Amino acid sequence: MTGLFLFGACNNAGEKSAEKKVKYSDLASENLKGDIESIEETPFKVDSSGKASAMDSCCIWLSMYDENGNEIKYFSKDSKGTLKDESVIARHENGLWIGSTDTKDGGKPAGSMKVGVDEKGQYTVAQAFDSTGKLEFYYTFKGPNEYGQLMGWKQYDKDSVFRQEAEQKFDKNLFTGGTSKDSVGKVKSYSAVKYNEKGERTESSFTTVTKDSTTTKVTKYTYDAHDEKGNWTQRTKFDDKGKATKITRRVYVYRKEEAKK
Repeated sequence: MTGLFLFGACNNAGEKSAEKKVKYSDLASENLKGDIESIEETPFKVDSSGKASAMDSCCIWLSMYDENGNEIKYFSKDSKGTLKDESVIARHENGLWIGSTDTKDGGKPAGSMKVGVDEKGQYTVAQAFDSTGKLEFYYTFKGPNEYGQLMGWKQYDKDSVFRQEAEQKFDKNLFTGGTSKDSVGKVKSYSAVKYNEKGERTESSFTTVTKDSTTTKVTKYTYDAHDEKGNWTQRTKFDDKGKATKITRRVYVYRKEEAKK
């Protein structure tokens, strides 16, 4: 539930139009520059010298953005070009993420979510449906904050039985960590994230807590190339032993001036 755990985005949409009601922008929350229309990410395996070799079999991700910098659609395809997953995203007039319709394997239903927003532009209740359209869970929220991001959520099953909850922390628009708990308040997992001066994620740790053990996985990132606007175009991922495990390359398509008119 990525769309749920890190809903929405950040930052004031600014000077595009005094009449527009959009307050939040996904691209701004990621500190990405320019009027981006789409981002394509391609993962590559790493050879013994630490350089990119063959593309991973799955998956290439393509995200599409509206003129306010909010994601409205994304899909993935494998190295052969076969469509794997697709999500069409709905937005409130203020830019908040208010749901998605998901498909997989070339169009098969994979579930959906609908999120309520009150007259003040605040989240109320979200409903998550399975691939047949039946209600699975619903969620209540803490937030959003001034950047449109959730500070926490609680999950209930279709019979209103409380299942789990999570809290999230931010430094302005940057997610710095969170904690999830089960229905009786025991910690299930917690995370922490570090960034460089550009707001790019450089380290993340995720700790899983079970009855018998506590396990922490640390992942680090370096940024090897940027485009003329300062957005990263190549990133290398490292495991906790310092071994490069994946290289990701990004291609940005920027909206042309004539398309804005």
